Amino acid sequence: MKSLYIVYDFIGPNGFFYNSINTELLPLYFIKDLVFNKETEDFILLRHGKKPSSCENIFFRDIQPIHISDISNFLLENRDNQFIYPISTGGHNETSLGIEKNYHKSKTIFDFISTKSKKLLDNKNFNILINFGLEHEMPFKYFTEFYISLQKNNINPNKIWIISNNFKNYENNKKYLDRFGINNSKSLNFLTFYEQLRTKSNETLDNDKLFLSEDDLIHKRKYKSLMLNRRLHLHRIIFLSLLANDNYLDNNLISFDINFDLFRFNDFKKTIENHGYINVDVMFKKKDYNISVFSESFKYNILRGYNKIKNIEKKVLDVDDLSSIDGRELEIDDVNLYKDSYFSLVAETEFFERFGGSCTEKILKPIQQLHPFLLLGRPHTLRYLKSYGFKTFSDFWDESYDNEVVDSKRLIKVYDVFRELNEKTDENWIDMYKGLKDILIYNRNLLKSYSYKSDDIIYKNLIKYLENEHIQENTKLLQTP
Repeated sequence: MKSLYIVYDFIGPNGFFYNSINTELLPLYFIKDLVFNKETEDFILLRHGKKPSSCENIFFRDIQPIHISDISNFLLENRDNQFIYPISTGGHNETSLGIEKNYHKSKTIFDFISTKSKKLLDNKNFNILINFGLEHEMPFKYFTEFYISLQKNNINPNKIWIISNNFKNYENNKKYLDRFGINNSKSLNFLTFYEQLRTKSNETLDNDKLFLSEDDLIHKRKYKSLMLNRRLHLHRIIFLSLLANDNYLDNNLISFDINFDLFRFNDFKKTIENHGYINVDVMFKKKDYNISVFSESFKYNILRGYNKIKNIEKKVLDVDDLSSIDGRELEIDDVNLYKDSYFSLVAETEFFERFGGSCTEKILKPIQQLHPFLLLGRPHTLRYLKSYGFKTFSDFWDESYDNEVVDSKRLIKVYDVFRELNEKTDENWIDMYKGLKDILIYNRNLLKSYSYKSDDIIYKNLIKYLENEHIQENTKLLQTP
């Protein structure tokens, strides 16, 4: 197998340091008993009020690291070797890009890369890889900061590979370059890492008794749909308001807690009336704005339904205190919620986010539980899911909403399908399940295949992408080579 080296600038008493640390903080790390891990970041923040530019990088924990001074010409000249200089923003993306100026005085992660590492970028097999966070969108101001800082540090953008779960990064980057007349040969590179796919796969294999049995698929159910809500992002509260307005809250399993995220809704009425759900940027045209607004009658229905929800305040299903699971990355829902309902309405994390596009663990939960689903998310999310081999349900209901790029129209399309499915009788659903069954079982078996063995797939794909020409589209690290 070809060799992959993970390169670090500094080594202390207890191992390698994170790359691209603010050099002002370096002396603080040379402490005899200080181990470099997540607690290190908290230690620096609490004691000195400054964050490192990067956090613990767990992506390469099983790959042998190498110090920058140990890279010989012999290793560099061997084209079977690939060298990666890893940087992790730890989700502090605006700090790492110098947009948040309080911590690093407008400096970016590229300002803290060692001179020797920058020189090694002249070699074809030496690249910088940035773990940008799983669900973080990348607006145009991020692209601007990337390209300006790279130019300032004399780093070719081709040498930068950005890992995230945003499958729109390549497309958004190309729009940015075209908009400002930048040569596409000087493009950043993007890798899509759907980490939750691997995690939920392992979870499905390890907890078989917590998921719906194939023998339980075809039976009469008490409720039509299941919609679980923890954080009530704008698209979720709009959809819930429509459900309340049309009296769908009682015959569906729906959870929410207005008080848990109360700060999000202080100006909800104003947001709806003044079209605050529309994100305008340099790429936005006036005609785009005009076709993106909800009609007056639709806004009336949203606000009337919202008043109903405010009076209800809370609907509990499996968890009463949402703060008890706040911050927990993944959890397995009560199997009875899926056994008692016919389909899931999955409200993804992103909807109105202009530069968003990701699949999270939310869409994988119904797959675990042999549950068909509608998706309330960014355009082409179903298409992305299908690129991993999963099947969806266009033979049973309209999934054209996935191709609708206008957010307001896409939300209405999803709602129309929801209403159609809600009006189906139990007999209709039982008959439909006879056709759905094979797809549901196929999807769960496919999910299981992305389990522990995927580490080897990631390793091979990463080397393959780094060896090939840059500016690649659809670079999925979990895709079978």
